[in-house]
Amino acid sequence: MKKITLIILLIIFIVSLLNNIFILNLITTFCFLIIVAIKLSREINVLSYWFGDKLGGFISSTSGNLPELFISIFALKSNLIELVKSGLLGSIIGNMLLVLGLSILFGGIKYNEQRFNKIIARTNFSLLFLALSSLIIASTISFQGKLNTHKSCIFSFYIAIILLLIYVLGLIFSLVTHKNLFLVHSDENNNENNIKKTNFILIIILLIIAYTLSEHLVSLINTAITKFKIPEKIMGIIIMPLIGNVAEYITAIYASLKDKINLSIEISIGSSMQLLLFTLPTIIIIAFLLGLPLTLVYSFYELIILIISIGLAFFVFQDGKSYWLEGAILLASYLIIILGYWLI
Repeated sequence: MKKITLIILLIIFIVSLLNNIFILNLITTFCFLIIVAIKLSREINVLSYWFGDKLGGFISSTSGNLPELFISIFALKSNLIELVKSGLLGSIIGNMLLVLGLSILFGGIKYNEQRFNKIIARTNFSLLFLALSSLIIASTISFQGKLNTHKSCIFSFYIAIILLLIYVLGLIFSLVTHKNLFLVHSDENNNENNIKKTNFILIIILLIIAYTLSEHLVSLINTAITKFKIPEKIMGIIIMPLIGNVAEYITAIYASLKDKINLSIEISIGSSMQLLLFTLPTIIIIAFLLGLPLTLVYSFYELIILIISIGLAFFVFQDGKSYWLEGAILLASYLIIILGYWLI
């Protein structure tokens, strides 16, 4: 059935290219990128069985963020600044509220109560609050008229370097010097018979395909924005996160249903942390080197929803336990934020 679906999609994709059918081309490219992202995530996630929830979650969030990084780079080269910024923002609040909310809701319904390693959550939240602070400082100075666009780009460039450095130090802390703090004893019997050999050649091929599809998709999105007069921010806050993160969305929810809530947390919160401390700074540095006016300055409403997203998720994880109602609260917050974003 899966092979038949892929063949049908491939035929539609080729037909849309040959006949220049824009809508079909956009839909099939979107579907192919999602399929590639899911397959890439599954192949890389095999490593999580060997390395545990912390490193496994890091690997999963990294693989899930790669398509988004590709999309952001190509969007940046197409001068779609607002699309890049709103896309990253949408991914962060999507991870913190939508993915985490669904994971806690479904996991809580199935298991009533799920316990997790508070150290994993606390470390990620410390890094998240640092990144949030940098955005607030950059935006506040800009609001006061202290920085023009050029100075704001320079300021953002230096902050990006600091955030990247802290990201590396955070990895060293959690994966090397203090990895014993992040060990989780799982009741699940993951014997070697359940672990297939990772196909590294396939992973490389999938990365190349994802990179190529991302470039093509950004070109189509640029056309769609012009043709249908869709605001870049709306496209970024809703559509872009879905394209770039669908693989880790599925992985996080599946992990929660398997009572691996630590892995689910590491994927969702860890992914947001990675977006703020690695992906966004990387894009800022690339933009600076290309001479493009991309900064860490966000609007007042965007800062508020970031604070709400990180703050709500932080309070959920204070007691080391999660219940389905907390997941419902996170989901409700996500819907309210999206509705508000649509209105502005």
